[in-house]
Amino acid sequence: MGFGAFEETLNAAHSDPVLTEAMSAQWPDALREVAFGPSPGFTPWEDGLALLHTSAMPVPDRLVPLALVDDQSLACAVLWNDPSDVTSAGTVVRWHLGEVPAQEQGRTLDVDPLLYLASLAQELTAREPGFRLMTDRIFPDYEAKYLSPDRTPRAFVTRPVRLACQNVVAGLAAFAHDSTFDGLSVAAWQTCELPHVATHEANRAMTALLLCEAFQSGGTMEMRFDRSDYGPHPEGRVPAALVRYARSVGVVVGGDDGAQAWISPTEARKLFLAVTPMPLELHERVLRAAELGHSSPERMCYTLMSQTWREIELDFMLAVSARAHSILTGGADVTDRGARQAESDVARAALILGMLHRRLDSKDAAVGDGAGLRVLEDNRHGVTWRIDPQAAAVEFQGLPELPLPWLVQSIPLAARDGRLTVLPRTLINHETLDHARQFQTAGHSVLVVLPADADPTFLQEEGIAAAACPDRLGEIDLAIESRLTRARVARA
Repeated sequence: MGFGAFEETLNAAHSDPVLTEAMSAQWPDALREVAFGPSPGFTPWEDGLALLHTSAMPVPDRLVPLALVDDQSLACAVLWNDPSDVTSAGTVVRWHLGEVPAQEQGRTLDVDPLLYLASLAQELTAREPGFRLMTDRIFPDYEAKYLSPDRTPRAFVTRPVRLACQNVVAGLAAFAHDSTFDGLSVAAWQTCELPHVATHEANRAMTALLLCEAFQSGGTMEMRFDRSDYGPHPEGRVPAALVRYARSVGVVVGGDDGAQAWISPTEARKLFLAVTPMPLELHERVLRAAELGHSSPERMCYTLMSQTWREIELDFMLAVSARAHSILTGGADVTDRGARQAESDVARAALILGMLHRRLDSKDAAVGDGAGLRVLEDNRHGVTWRIDPQAAAVEFQGLPELPLPWLVQSIPLAARDGRLTVLPRTLINHETLDHARQFQTAGHSVLVVLPADADPTFLQEEGIAAAACPDRLGEIDLAIESRLTRARVARA
């Protein structure tokens, strides 16, 4: 039944008893406590609409309630397209009844109403057995064998995970590496939407954790839900919540009908790219590097997820250096001095750049008169960047109107219209001076950032502003070596 038929049925359900009966068949028994529909035992449509009309924010006329998501939000079908909204007809969105940030209202839950209802029914049917499996078997077994005797489990041991936000459990899962097919076997997976958590955030976080574990284990990235030490997953297939989340980000897992009990390596790589937050330009560079065979997409995604290298650091290395793929795998051999030196220069600049971005983007300067409590949540200004590969420079955008950090004060500098062009360097040469002058001529605010123990006199004599990061060159090299070591041991 396509969306057009669904809409037609929905609009006529109140007046036509035949259509009402047909509509009732679309809601399986597992949905009877949460779905709105014209069937005995269901909450009436009028109740769903009445709940929707209690929303603290204006509700678009094109939304119709399908089911409860939680006690503070509803799943709603979008009935027609609206030029002012990119959400297309047929999409299922989450509508919060209370005040939420505008960008969080109407976020996509699924791409089709009937697929959403079917997946919700599958999820609800297996929720109690899945919960009992975790609480009655997996958690007690793990406690007795590993937590109580203080033993470290190996990769092939089924390990439970509890995902929580503000002391409220948002997800449960258990998984292990299975050498029989060189992939990850998942014994349990359950997530839920919480009123104070963004839409699909529990699914995104649990998916990211699962994919990182699949990469770390050294397997093919395949994940199976039909075999484990505790038997098949209670749903007997890829969990509905995971399939639903994957559809919402444009990835198909579990087969076209969602009936498969495995996620293939290809599907896992696509999902890893979709689940890893990264700016658009970095995403394009990651895809290009993967197409050229320089590095695998899962390694770059894991690098970002584990924060071995941060987004701006990876973006800079991919943009300016052909050695980025070697750095991501732990660096060149120590006997290859030329390659090591080239990689060190790029990694040093990337590390300095990452430090500066975090400093510019943070609202918490950890300074002041001490009045009031420091709040560390949601403490970013939202500073973005754009890499210039030819000059190995970065233009920051959206800078707040605050004094720039780390400045060597003999040459004053301020961001112009919230923009600042930065050249991260460890050594100053004539090429750096030429690039800085070109940017100055073009009207940019230009800053050359150096290690704390570098001499900025040459730059000052040329009228170019300099900044000294808090770390000296030796300390930067120690941090880089630590990251290279993490990269070398990241994959079993």
